[in-house]
This record gives sequence, structure tokens and C-alpha cells, in this order.
Amino acid sequence: ISTNIKVIDDNLYGGIAIGKITELVGLSGTGKTQLWQLCLNVQIPKRLGGLEGKALYIDTKKDFNPATLRGLAIALEQQFLKKTAGNFKSSTMIKNVHYVDCSNTAQLVASIFNLKRYMRANPSIKLIVVDSLPFSIRMLENVWERTKLLMELHDSIQQLLCNYFVAVVVTNELGYYRIRRKWRLRTILGDQHTTLINERIWLTKNAYYIGKTLKRRKLLTSI
Repeated sequence: ISTNIKVIDDNLYGGIAIGKITELVGLSGTGKTQLWQLCLNVQIPKRLGGLEGKALYIDTKKDFNPATLRGLAIALEQQFLKKTAGNFKSSTMIKNVHYVDCSNTAQLVASIFNLKRYMRANPSIKLIVVDSLPFSIRMLENVWERTKLLMELHDSIQQLLCNYFVAVVVTNELGYYRIRRKWRLRTILGDQHTTLINERIWLTKNAYYIGKTLKRRKLLTSI
């Protein structure tokens, strides 16, 4: 699934991969447009190099913006207008983005645990977006409970990837942690989560990076 960012697509051999978990990391205000664009790009017809699928968007932060999605859909319709003879409609694209509102931990857990059932009912879905994964999990005060829940969610997602032709994109957040008397910026969900994702893309306001850790990430391009 193309990200519409050439340097990222080139490094990922075409874009977001089916059968894998790709994570987008960034501070507030970065990366949201890319998520909504992915929900539209997954719908590009097969004869034009797309998957001709649908998207499921699980929203834990209530950041989803239908007006922005509509604007992006209109732009994509115009981009492929001549090649599709007007049959690739923005109105249809918007309807093909299934939306789930998860305002608390219980709703997030229920949504992810029910993904297999949802996929059976909607086999044309080729992209699942969870924005954001840590937002609801952090509501749990007990660290052990948070870790246990995160591992259960990962197990459910891995089972889904083994049985369905779908890509999973999650967003993570950054926070400051005190390590050896110094405050360091790192991803919220920690090392166990890092080992279970396949790709991590860092989106900033002035650069794109790729790599699982802050120290080992590779600069793709400066904006």
C-alpha cells in the first residue's frame, strides 16, 4: 500500500506490506494525514497497482477528521480520473473506510479481539489502522496489567495476520523517561512491543526516518 512518500515507499519496497505490523511514530501533529491517505490508497484498483480493498480505522483519540479524508479522496479521484474513466469515486472511497470509535480500554480490547469476526463479515478489508495503540492502554495504572494486555492484543493481531490477507498499521507515541539521571525521549510502549512489530517509521515535521529504535533509526530524507 503506497504511503505517497516516495522515499518511504522505496525503502519498504513499494509501501506498507500485507501480513505485517507497521508502526508510525511521531510527536503530536505529525503523521495523521498519512494514516488517512493509506485508507484511500488501499482502494486503488488492481489494474493500476493497488489492492482494491477497504480499510478499517480504529480510533482511540477521536482525532479522525472526515473533512480531511474527503479532501484527500477528492484529490485521489482527480489523480486517477483519466485512467479510471471516472469510476473511482471519492464518495465510494469514503464509504469504504469503516470507522470504530474506541474511547476506553475495554472498547479497544473488544475491537481487536473481534477483528477476525469482522474480517469474516468484510473480507474485502485489506488495511486495519489502530490510532493510537498506547492511548487507551495507558489508562491502566498497573504496569503488569498494561504489559499483559499489550501482549494479548499482539497475539490476537498476529493470529489475524496468519489467517487474512491484510496489513496492520498502528501509531505509537513518544514520551520522556528518566534513564541514568537523564531525561530521554523514547517510544511509549517499550521494548517488548518493539520486538513484535515489523517496521517502524518515524515521522517528524522536518524529516522521515525508518528503524526500530531511536539510536539505530536511519534518516531517509529531510523535508
